[in-house]
Amino acid sequence: MSTVSIRAYERNDLPLKERISSLAKRFAALKNAHGISPFDGDALYEWISQSSDIATFQTGLLLLQLAGHETQERFDLLSAMSAWEEDDRQMFINFLRIWDF
Repeated sequence: MSTVSIRAYERNDLPLKERISSLAKRFAALKNAHGISPFDGDALYEWISQSSDIATFQTGLLLLQLAGHETQERFDLLSAMSAWEEDDRQMFINFLRIWDF
């Protein structure tokens, strides 16, 4: 018998900020990011805005927009897919399969 581990970002019964925080921790591009635990959109935006890394910036924008946080910039999927390492690309694909929009 196998056990299935359900991650917090997969649980619709949890508050959105808790789900976003769980999701953020799984992206290598946000390693050591400010504002992800607990989720704080303003702190995360400030942190990604100081980064010159496109993967970090795009991943942060993705999470901010999922959380409904207003930004002038928009998440750019093509830019993110080009910048992400394989692990983050796979994480994004996994996220799309389970996230309840």
